Amino acid sequence: LEYFLCDGLKGENLSKKAKERREAFIKRIKEVKLGFPQDFKDKSGDDSDDQEEVDSNNDGGSLQSERTDKDEEACEGAQQSPPVAAQDLTSVFKAGYLEKRRKDHSFFGTEWQKRWCALSHHIFYYYGSEKDKQQKGEFNIDGYNVKMNSTLRKDSKKDCCFEISAPDKRVYQFCASSVKEAEEWVKQIDFVLRDMTGIIPEDEEEEQQVYDDVGAIDEDIYEELPEDDIPTPAKPPPKVEPVRKPAPPAAVDKSTDYPNYYQGLWDCAGDLPDELSFKRGDAIYILSKV
Repeated sequence: LEYFLCDGLKGENLSKKAKERREAFIKRIKEVKLGFPQDFKDKSGDDSDDQEEVDSNNDGGSLQSERTDKDEEACEGAQQSPPVAAQDLTSVFKAGYLEKRRKDHSFFGTEWQKRWCALSHHIFYYYGSEKDKQQKGEFNIDGYNVKMNSTLRKDSKKDCCFEISAPDKRVYQFCASSVKEAEEWVKQIDFVLRDMTGIIPEDEEEEQQVYDDVGAIDEDIYEELPEDDIPTPAKPPPKVEPVRKPAPPAAVDKSTDYPNYYQGLWDCAGDLPDELSFKRGDAIYILSKV
């Protein structure tokens, strides 16, 4: 690009506006080369290395993009897990497309790359698409923290960003399609992190406290009467109440009956046919309580 602007257009009859834009481009390229000397070292005259990296959005992706992801993981010293297809992941708590921010990016590269991400058990996987047979990278979220971060971008998606970070480890930054989607990712990752550390408390029966508003009784304020002077109260005739049929239970809308919904915190297999079996994360609706 620099060669084309400097030499290719040198003899062309350009308009005043075109010349100004040409000079601005050349100046910008020089500033970028000074700011990123490692990206332009020994690359003068080699046009093949100046091609813009193409983002792999769906099927396959570019080899350059895939190599970049693997190089980033290798630089961090992360141990690569065996290849696993996106469709073969188990116990997926959350999955979907996100934009993943590259650790290193140049002026000609793509800073944000579309990735299909999935949280399976304690591992965060990211792929080129949900049809990929091998992940581009993964990391264990153990020891990490997750939070929203609106400073990662300056465009309309700045409020849709979140990051997963840990001391002395690489920071992973993502951008969702909406604020709601980003908050759901943060909520689900935080739930798994708290479950790993045992912070999530188990349900316990609340102890009922008896309120005593009487306190200690002062016996001196009462006067004792002889037994003969105490009138015997007349016994009222027994009251016979008519037998009433119990009213039918009111209809309950299960879609809004949130207090009777619970979420399984672990896998449970019933020993008998009449016992309930469920998986971790399943929604359980209580029909009745004994």
